Parts: sequence; C-alpha cells; structure tokens
Amino acid sequence: MLILLQLAWLGWLLAFPVALDSDDALNFAHGVTRFSVLEFSPHFPGYPAFIWLARLINLAVDDPARAVQWASLLGTALIAPLAAWLAVKLWQRPSLLAPVWLLVLALPLAPTLALSGLSDGPALAAWLGALLALLHRKAALAGLLLGLMLALRPSYFMLALLPLWLGMAQKGTRLRFVLPITLVGLISLLFVWQADGWAYFAEGRRFTDGHFTLWGNTAAAHGDRLLSWARTFNDQLTPLWPLLMGALLLLPLWPRSKDQAAALSPLWSLYWLALLLWTLFGQNPDNPRHLAPITLLGIVLLAGRLPRWGERPAMLGALLLLCTTLTAPAPPAMVQAARLAERTCPALVTQWGVRLLRETTALPVTDGWYQGDAALALTQGACRLSRRPIAQSEMPLPHQGHWFAPRFGAEPGLWLAIPR
Repeated sequence: MLILLQLAWLGWLLAFPVALDSDDALNFAHGVTRFSVLEFSPHFPGYPAFIWLARLINLAVDDPARAVQWASLLGTALIAPLAAWLAVKLWQRPSLLAPVWLLVLALPLAPTLALSGLSDGPALAAWLGALLALLHRKAALAGLLLGLMLALRPSYFMLALLPLWLGMAQKGTRLRFVLPITLVGLISLLFVWQADGWAYFAEGRRFTDGHFTLWGNTAAAHGDRLLSWARTFNDQLTPLWPLLMGALLLLPLWPRSKDQAAALSPLWSLYWLALLLWTLFGQNPDNPRHLAPITLLGIVLLAGRLPRWGERPAMLGALLLLCTTLTAPAPPAMVQAARLAERTCPALVTQWGVRLLRETTALPVTDGWYQGDAALALTQGACRLSRRPIAQSEMPLPHQGHWFAPRFGAEPGLWLAIPR
C-alpha cells in the first residue's frame, strides 16, 4: 500500500511541467553541458555528484533542464521510505513505518524539493541512507553514502558530524568506513580541478565570504534575520512549531524504557541542536528548504515518543494532510510571472532569478541589488518583481500588483508590480 502511494505521489509530480524557477537550478542545468564553478555552472562548491547524476539522466532525456529536475525528483522520492525505515530501526518499532512515511510525503517541503532542480533531495536521501546503514553496521555502504552526500551537497558538512562519529566508533570497521569517503572525495576534487584548477579555491574563498557577510542574508551577519526564521517555521510547521522544537530540546530528559537504546542517547538531541543552530545562523531564512534536515531528523526522533495507541490516528492524519497537499499541476510562480511580464512590461527589476530571467525572457532585467540602477529603471517605467507585496510608496510611479501564489507551502510566491 505504501509503495503504491509512493508511486502515485511520484506520478503526480511527473505531471508538473518541467520548468526551472531559480538561478541555482539554471546553474545546474548549465553544469550538465559544461561544468565550471568560475562560470557559475554551477556555483561554488560545484556539487559534483549531482552533476554526475544529472548527466546520467541527460543521456536518456537530452534536456539539461529536465535532467536536473528529474535528478531532484528521484532523490527526493527516496526520502520518505528512508526516514521511515530509520525511525523503525532507531526505535525498534515496525509500526512506525506507515505514519512516518506518510508524514514525510505530506510535508510541503517534499514536492518543493522534488521539483526544485537542486541537490537537496538526493543529498538528504544519501544522509538518511548513511545513518540507516550505520545502524545496520554496514560500514562500507555508510561511508559510500556519506561521501556521496558531501559530493551531492558539500554545504551539508554539518550533517556529516553524527555519521562520522558513529562510523569511527565502530571498531574494526573504520577503514571500510573511511575508504569510500576518501575515494569519493578524491574523485570529486579531480573533477572540479580539471575544470577550474587552483582558481576553484580562490572562488571558494570569495563565495564563502559573500555568503556569510554580504548577499547570503544569514543571521551570522544580519542578526535581525533570526526573526525571519520565526515566520518561516510558522509557515512550514504550523503555529505549533515552538512546542515541537521544545519537545526535541527536552528529548534527553524524557522518561525512557529499557528497550529504547540508541535513539535516546543525548548525542542525537545534541546533533539536532547543532543542525538547528547551523540553520538559524548559517542559512538564508528566505528558503524554507533549508529546514529539511532538522524537520526530517525531528520527525524521526519524535516518532518513538508517539504512544502505540496513537499510531493509527497519526497515520490517518498524515494521509489527510497528504491529500490537502495535492494541487493541480502548474508552472512555478516565477514562470507565470515571467510570462505576464513579457506581455505587459518594457523592463524588469528583481533580486530573484536575475540570470534565469535574462536567459529565458527578452526583457531588459536589472538586478535590484544595485539600488541606483534599480531606481533609474523604475523611474523609466520598469516593472518590479518581489517576494512580498509592494506598496504604492515604494514605487516612483503608480502601479497595480499581481500576486502569483506558490504551488506548495514551501515555495515562494511572487508579486509583480506593473506601472499604470
């Protein structure tokens, strides 16, 4: 039954039109045909394993945009079963399989990751697979999956902390665990080296500095961004998110039974807390997909605290939530906004999807980051694309606005302000 639901969910997402809706996804599509971090194909750190996966798919479809979207889709489709099996193994409760599986499928994050054309979904699947393999004491497989996770999404290095600890703690299998990680790392390094050489490391330093101090919009550089996370949590996890986070933080103090061993180790809660802090201070709250690791791990850790009498109601509730997540297949808000802008706007000012709009529309596109250029373009009648409604006082000319709703809860909506 679960497998049939999974296939139906996959078929539903395949019905959505192939459409890139971010600069990052466009960069990956360029990387399928020509890999170079210096050319932002894709941007640093390069995500070599995702490029390999997309290139493999591209052999069959011969369409880079479709290849990156299908790579995301196939990787994301593995998250729900892997999270469910991890909860079952961690808590030694086979009855948790269905509730956790259905709940992960029902998250607004799931379809967003699947259709993003980004590496988050495959990397999360590799991470969950590595944790599951470690619990089964499959050291070589765990090392391979952990190496692939880092090659799929190197910025997930914080996620590697607990798998590395668990892998190195298994005496007698350390070499089998470390060797695959090392081999995947060396192959990835050779892959980026043959494209960019030493310049790869200079670009890495520039990109990292920019992420944390300039355009990354992280709380590490802009303390007020912590307040933005409250809104993002509220949108993704309902207004109950303070209770859910509090439960996870108090998990080590929860009464435990003798048959619950690994899952109740304080190490798992400390790991979740470390991921939470990294997310709050090192990631951009404008992108809810950054919540995926702590959300998935939180579900797995709290699943064992679900009373046995509550498993069936939880399963039915997750199934109902899944039904409410389903929407009619449609292009993303970015594509819809671009179509209207081409018909009604002489030019466009935006901070979102600048490169994508320049390559997919005939409009002159001004990057809103450069405020002087943006102000000049707006006084000349350019439209403005934003993730929030634009007030009349924020535009030099009277305008009318059009709101493009997101397809899923974890996607951004877009506001197009058109001068009258």
